[in-house]
Amino acid sequence: MPDALFSVDVAARRIRGLVLPYGEMSNPSVSGTDPVMFSAGTVEIPTDPTVVTLSGEHPSADNLIPDALGRAVEIEETEAGIVAELEVARTPDGDALLARAQETPRPRLSAELRGLVRRGAEAVTSRLRGVAVVPVGAFQSAALFAALDPIAEELEGELGDDLADRIADAVVERLTPDAAPAAPDLTEGDEPEAEREEEDMTAAAATVPAGLQRPATTKKDETSADGLFAALAASKQGSPEALAPFRGGDALFAISTLQHSGPSTVTIGADTQQPRYLGELWERQPYKRRYVPLLAHDTLTSYKAVGWKFDYANDKAPKVGDYTGNTAEVPSNALDTIQVTADAARIAGGHKLDRRFIDFNDQQVIAAYFREVTGDVARKTDAKALAAIIAAATPLDVTELPEPSTAADAVAPGLVAVVDGALQVIATENRPSYALVSPELWREIILKPKDATLEYLRAAFGLEDGEVANFRLQPAAVGTGKVIVGAKEAITFYELGGESPIRVEGIDPHHGAIDPAVFAYWATITANARAVVSVDTATYDTAE
Repeated sequence: MPDALFSVDVAARRIRGLVLPYGEMSNPSVSGTDPVMFSAGTVEIPTDPTVVTLSGEHPSADNLIPDALGRAVEIEETEAGIVAELEVARTPDGDALLARAQETPRPRLSAELRGLVRRGAEAVTSRLRGVAVVPVGAFQSAALFAALDPIAEELEGELGDDLADRIADAVVERLTPDAAPAAPDLTEGDEPEAEREEEDMTAAAATVPAGLQRPATTKKDETSADGLFAALAASKQGSPEALAPFRGGDALFAISTLQHSGPSTVTIGADTQQPRYLGELWERQPYKRRYVPLLAHDTLTSYKAVGWKFDYANDKAPKVGDYTGNTAEVPSNALDTIQVTADAARIAGGHKLDRRFIDFNDQQVIAAYFREVTGDVARKTDAKALAAIIAAATPLDVTELPEPSTAADAVAPGLVAVVDGALQVIATENRPSYALVSPELWREIILKPKDATLEYLRAAFGLEDGEVANFRLQPAAVGTGKVIVGAKEAITFYELGGESPIRVEGIDPHHGAIDPAVFAYWATITANARAVVSVDTATYDTAE
């Protein structure tokens, strides 16, 4: 490890080192939390480094808020991890911290993190809150034994593997807390020369780099969060020695966290969270029919509807004429009638639902179900009404119309078509009550000044009474460039009287289910197709 990653400047009262390495698994926490590994971008570094405090130990049961011994003056993120330079306070405790930082073996730097979120063994996000100088840190790399770094390769290359192993063993022994060498079973003066050599090498080996250590043989901290509470209870009952294992800063509570879920079988969130029932969420407004109200409406009382009308198409409706009187024959013409019939059509829908919805009185689901199917019946019958209007419409031959005035050039083509269609409906001795305009023509009409549009329509329908209050002008999918103008009475839409659609609820005990369904009937009769006129604006260009 480069010497720059851990240095002590006594004169400037500053220490510098790697506080959180990347790509290295942490030691197990005393609280039982699984090891965690950090990577670049997973730790939020404060923009003001001085908010990161330096302490001589991590928070513990008997010292929840350790004294601040300094503050960070520089924090940077490197490829190896987070490096911090910290200024030590000019206090007796600060002086003691500087002295500890120069001892052999050197202490370790350990990051204090908050808000740790992890995914398995990998950290996702956290915040750097402080740095502690402790005997045993959370990571092996957050410490340095700098004296022998320049000759580490020489130890391995020239002095042999056996000596390197012995040095590593000695380092482990010196770094192991509370470790005491075993007393040799020898008489005074009988100490073997090999053992004296090993003892001599121990002092020098105290500064061997961390890479020569044997982490697997390091003494494991046996303290735990559960043991801490038990020790507190024992201390209150007169056994203060029970807290001894927790003194000295060896307990790694700094990166311990309470996770929402994972790793392994930890599912705290699933076990404790209280869900909030939101009920049904909004999707759209209930469907309101747009085309059925444009037509005459009547009640369907039989599956087959039969009616009749005079044969107007062949001029065989009753007529009168001039009469000279004086016992002469009155005018008379040929008469004929036409039978008009319509068979009712059906619309239906149903499902099979688990009966738990009625067993537990879950009326919201049942009500929402019938609301939706009823709304779809309205949507489907409205589409049937529009289809009847389109099918009944008589195309207008614009070539038979008079030449448009130059004023028509300033009017939207859709409005011109509305006027021409209305005039044709009026010619059938009917009053136009609606106009359906293709969406692109509707857009052009709407973008015209409102007052000009209303005045234009009012003037156009002045052939009747100058009122447009009962005239409906709305967009519809009638075909690109087309407009349909009609009289309300020209088409009649038939439906069942009373509550429609019919709501049915069946019981299916063999499947533990209920069978809700709806049924609706409808029919249309066109009494006068000449009073429904279709105008194609594309034919205006042809007429020119």
